[in-house]
Amino acid sequence: MATYRRFLPGFRACCLTVGTLYVFLAGSLFAQGLMESMGTFKVPEATLASPHYYDAIAWVYTHMIVLGLLIGCVGYYAESLRQKRAFSRLLFVVHGYYTYLDFRTSDSALGNGLYQGPGSVFPALISLVFTLVFLYLSFPQRHASSPESTL
Repeated sequence: MATYRRFLPGFRACCLTVGTLYVFLAGSLFAQGLMESMGTFKVPEATLASPHYYDAIAWVYTHMIVLGLLIGCVGYYAESLRQKRAFSRLLFVVHGYYTYLDFRTSDSALGNGLYQGPGSVFPALISLVFTLVFLYLSFPQRHASSPESTL
C-alpha cells in the first residue's frame, strides 16, 4: 500500500526537537550568566542589579527548561491520535500567546522596544516557529496504510 510522505517530521520528532531546543536555549543562558545575557538586550544596569529582576529571570528560564522537558516527554510517550492532536492544539494556543508577548516587547515595528537591539526579535521568531510547528501538528495527516497517523 502507498504511504503518505510529508515534508515535515512527525509529532514525536517535532516535540523532541522543540523540547531539546527549549532546554538547550535556557541552559545556555544559565551557562552564560543570566544577567550578562539580559545585558545584550540593553536592560538598564539598575534593573540588572536588582535581585527581584534576577529572581524573575531565573524563574522564566527554569520554567522554560521544565516546559522543554514536558514537551519532550509527552512527545515521546503520547500514542493515540487524539492525545497528539489535543496536546498540539493546546501548545499551539500557548505558543501563540508566547509569540504575542515576545513580539510585544521586541525592538521591532510590532513591539514597544522594552528589550532593545536586533537580537530582541530572535526570541519572538523562535516562538513563531514553535507556534507554526504546533499548528502543523494540530491537523495531522492520516497515513494511507494505517487507520491512525503516526504523526
